[in-house]
Amino acid sequence: MVVGKAVPKPPVPGTATAGAQALPGSAAKLGAATTVDLSAAAKAKLAELVSGTPSPSIATGIKSLDDIAQERSKALADKLVARLKNLGIELDSPINLKLDSMGNVTTDGAYKKTIDKMFKDDPDLAKEFKEVASLNAMRAAQKALEAFEKETKAAKDDDGRAAAHGRYAARLIASQDVSGTMTLDDGKLRSWSAEYIDASVGEARAAKASTRAAEAATRIPRPA
Repeated sequence: MVVGKAVPKPPVPGTATAGAQALPGSAAKLGAATTVDLSAAAKAKLAELVSGTPSPSIATGIKSLDDIAQERSKALADKLVARLKNLGIELDSPINLKLDSMGNVTTDGAYKKTIDKMFKDDPDLAKEFKEVASLNAMRAAQKALEAFEKETKAAKDDDGRAAAHGRYAARLIASQDVSGTMTLDDGKLRSWSAEYIDASVGEARAAKASTRAAEAATRIPRPA
């Protein structure tokens, strides 16, 4: 049982709104600064993903949320690799980067002071990290919703549908709790939120998925 958090309900089709999107993530971890004003195309695509109804404002060829998140993640990873190398930081082992309770990007380990200072001295870099983390959290939330819809359709009775909602709520809350953490590993950024959802719905995930995400996934009951 999760204490102190309301159980979220699946979005009602058609309720996605335009404007700045309040992105998934624990409020204590992400803070108000993680509300990202997405482009009109990205907002329309997100509304389509959540509601399941194609948006009339979507034109052929518009990038999906997955594409946007992947491209932004790669761009940030490349930038971080270059910056860290310039600072003389060895990249032969994974570096966990996370948002603290104040919304600052921080890490642990031998290079903590150097990396923390890098983000503190470059607000734009910190802002980019928050945006990329939030985009990946949005992808995770969408995948949790898709799994919920699939399991609800497969349920044979009310008990089965209630169990599907319970799994959806648990997945969403757990993914939000790690949504502010990403790992720079082998030149790539891995979102803990995305890895957790992949593990919890039984999809193939990166071989180096975070231990915390994988362990959390095992605590969610599977559909009967």
